Amino acid sequence: MSLSFKGHTVVVTGAGGGLGKAYSLLFASRGANVVVNDFNGAAAQKVVDEIKQAGGNAVVNTSSVTDGEAVIKSALDAFGSVTVLINNAGILRDKGFKNMSDKEWDQVTEVHLKGAFACTKAAWPIFRKQKFGRIINTASAAGLYGNFGQANYSAAKMGLIGFTKTLAFEGAKYNIKSTAIAPMAASAMTETVMPPEMLANLKPEFVAPFVAAVCHPDGPDASGRIFEVGAGFIAEVRSEQSRGTVFKADETFTPSAVKAKWSEITDFSQPKYLKAIMDIDMKGNREAALKAPTNPQASPEVRFDGKTVIVTGAGAGLGRIYSLMYSRLGANVVVNDLNEKAAKSVVDEIVKAGGKATAAVCSAEDGDTIVKAAMDKFGGVHVLVANAGILRDKSFTAMTEQDWDLVIAVHLRGTFKSAKAVWPIFQKQKYGRILTTCSPTGIYGNFGQANYAAAKAGITGLTKTLAIEGRKYNILANVIAPTAGTAMTETVWTEDMLKAFRPEHVAPLVGYLTSEDNDEVSGNLFELSGGWIAQSRWQRSGGFGFPTQKPYAPEDVVTKWKDITVFDERATHPTSTSEAMQQLIENFENKGDRVKAKL
Repeated sequence: MSLSFKGHTVVVTGAGGGLGKAYSLLFASRGANVVVNDFNGAAAQKVVDEIKQAGGNAVVNTSSVTDGEAVIKSALDAFGSVTVLINNAGILRDKGFKNMSDKEWDQVTEVHLKGAFACTKAAWPIFRKQKFGRIINTASAAGLYGNFGQANYSAAKMGLIGFTKTLAFEGAKYNIKSTAIAPMAASAMTETVMPPEMLANLKPEFVAPFVAAVCHPDGPDASGRIFEVGAGFIAEVRSEQSRGTVFKADETFTPSAVKAKWSEITDFSQPKYLKAIMDIDMKGNREAALKAPTNPQASPEVRFDGKTVIVTGAGAGLGRIYSLMYSRLGANVVVNDLNEKAAKSVVDEIVKAGGKATAAVCSAEDGDTIVKAAMDKFGGVHVLVANAGILRDKSFTAMTEQDWDLVIAVHLRGTFKSAKAVWPIFQKQKYGRILTTCSPTGIYGNFGQANYAAAKAGITGLTKTLAIEGRKYNILANVIAPTAGTAMTETVWTEDMLKAFRPEHVAPLVGYLTSEDNDEVSGNLFELSGGWIAQSRWQRSGGFGFPTQKPYAPEDVVTKWKDITVFDERATHPTSTSEAMQQLIENFENKGDRVKAKL
């Protein structure tokens, strides 16, 4: 089978060099019309000239990727259609988290996340009408595992994975398939952070054939899936859920109870591999929690005496319950919310019960104001629970730019700004606990929540980098994906669900993870609802390594698809970019056609 793209039009963003150039040349050589997008017009023109000299068809587009309409218009004007979109454009603004500016955060999330949204949004109605479309979103190992000095990049790249998974759900009935890749290749970006001898083995030409294979109408179905690709090595990555455990959902469900059963929460002896939110056995977990015996308690009790805790979005729902719990356990609490009446109501509730609290009435994006409230009232801060959020659910077809921007700002930028404000204090005192909030939607994607999925997944990428950078300062950062009845979910849940999955069933895990008793767990993701708690981690297939004497062909990917995607005894669980790179590096010396053995 020969994979031709004759009659197809491919839009490649960031195509003036590196991966984008390799994609453009390969698709053109297979008969596709190509739109070469790059802000550097001269670089883009060189790629177009090379394509035309080889007998292909291509045009230049120099629009910003955030102007998706202009990017896609080039395809329509020149070729009358678009069938494949490769969101590849990107920039780096690497900086230690303490010194990362708002501008450096905003620039990276704008190009990577907003750019992918804008271009996809412009192509989406065309794809739907013709009942065909292929989308490649470019994630990164830094997004999957976190990476020092790349909090902005990690957030943006992981955000693209949540975005991809939701697009896969929404596009299925229209034959629109979306795939996320975490490529490792030499480029203008990687030249600044990787040694020349390594870059020599990471040619973009060893990524492009995989992309072409999964974009072809007759190629393998990779929709909603994640692949690491580089140096001829290809592997699939999926979420693996621990066996987990259930707690009796009563007054004995406390942070001390969570501590007592920690080994059960993190037990991966009987893992699960879920593909969608509906695969979570919420009813079964809830029934098991109701039947569970009284929860044993760890001793001494988990307490927060002398500690000051900031909770964002604390005027109702989860935030309110967290605030009340922390106060009961001895903490001073800063109740942040945009709604002044709601925030002060929670403060009054705490004070009447004999606790100490103050309100910080502002957006979660105004982290400095929140921290000032903590310092002015209590003289310090030790814990941040980034919980603030909103929903603007809408099918991707109907989603507006404002719907996207608002959800990304509140969830993802709000988490960044809150964490940034506490960071220098945590560093100086060599102590801090950060708890951020993902969602099952951020893990699995969900129809009508492309913005929310991107924001929540992005928070996971950010948190993993915070955990890496914070470790030497005793700053631990973890992320939870809770399911609970709140003001956000009451618009889409039944009354019975709201009662069964209460915020009180989420708070105990939050309490333990942010306590002094937790002196080790950091950079991890936990799913929980109704008394059930499990850990989630990445599992990577054993993968396949093609010989590196010359680039493999798209047809080779089709032939070796089972080897690439099978999760057998060769599967691994990378936890860092260096671990993820190891199998790629091993393939540098692959001079024959062989399956890579497990490390």
